[in-house]
Amino acid sequence: LIQTKMKSLVFDLVHEIDILDQVLKNKVAKVSDWFWKKQLRYYIESSTNKAIIRMHDATFEYTYEYQGNAPRLVHTPLTDKCYLTLTQGMKMGFGGNPYGPAGTGKTESVKALAQCFGRQVLVFNCDEALESTSMIRIFIGIVKCGAWGCFDEFNRLKEDQLSAISQQIQIIQDAIKNRISSINLLGRNIDVNYNSGIFVTLNPAGKGYGGRSRLPDNLKALFRPVAMGAPDNELIAEVSLVTEGFTQAKDLASKIVSLFKLSRQLLSQQQHYDWGLRALKAVLNSGGRIIQSYKSQGQIPTKEIESEILIKAVRVNTLSKLTYGD
Repeated sequence: LIQTKMKSLVFDLVHEIDILDQVLKNKVAKVSDWFWKKQLRYYIESSTNKAIIRMHDATFEYTYEYQGNAPRLVHTPLTDKCYLTLTQGMKMGFGGNPYGPAGTGKTESVKALAQCFGRQVLVFNCDEALESTSMIRIFIGIVKCGAWGCFDEFNRLKEDQLSAISQQIQIIQDAIKNRISSINLLGRNIDVNYNSGIFVTLNPAGKGYGGRSRLPDNLKALFRPVAMGAPDNELIAEVSLVTEGFTQAKDLASKIVSLFKLSRQLLSQQQHYDWGLRALKAVLNSGGRIIQSYKSQGQIPTKEIESEILIKAVRVNTLSKLTYGD
């Protein structure tokens, strides 16, 4: 538990050092400067003594939901772009729609933003078996308790279901935007908590993702889209290795990212191969566990031992998946 706490503190510290570096680099002198306004900032309102969150011109209440000691997300420029788009969307009364290929951090970004807001976030995996009435029941729960709902792979629902759901989402969003205290869903009067939010993530229709339908235009209009492109794997690997206790993090991060890139390009194309961010994180976590076991035995890993540890982690996580030819 202490180790997870320390990792979270290091993640936050690395991000804050990065912000300060950029503040100096951009010669930020006033609180009205754009670079400062686009950061996620916390304030205590003197009149109400409540904690509030600001990002650009959007203001939100902090809701003190107990999150436990959840693992942190590595902050990259893509995360900042995603946060800014989602907060601006919420200010205008819309939901958020991060879209892009698997392993780009769509769901994780929504979860991390909810953590920053002190909100409870509930992630639901959508598939064809989910009926529109079940979805609306989920919406009722979200609206009543002020949580965020993140509907993963939303475009796996059938098109007729999507149309039925869009009308209900519009009712909820209008209520939050216009501060209407009660709405009618499934013939029941529901009290609205204005801190609730609805987010959806999409994989591209076609492009190797089966069973995905295109979103109807009336549903698209209810969500602010955020294109989640390729994340900065090298930065993510470096920060992860620093928090795990590697001293040669920068050097090792570039090597392991190059290894994954080359594996994607040179090895055969197999359905079960994954050279993306998820597989990279699994290797880094394994490396972290191995280096911690070294340190718990009182050994201090040298530069060579750190490289060996990472090679061992790669072998543990990838050798068993490779085909005989590879």
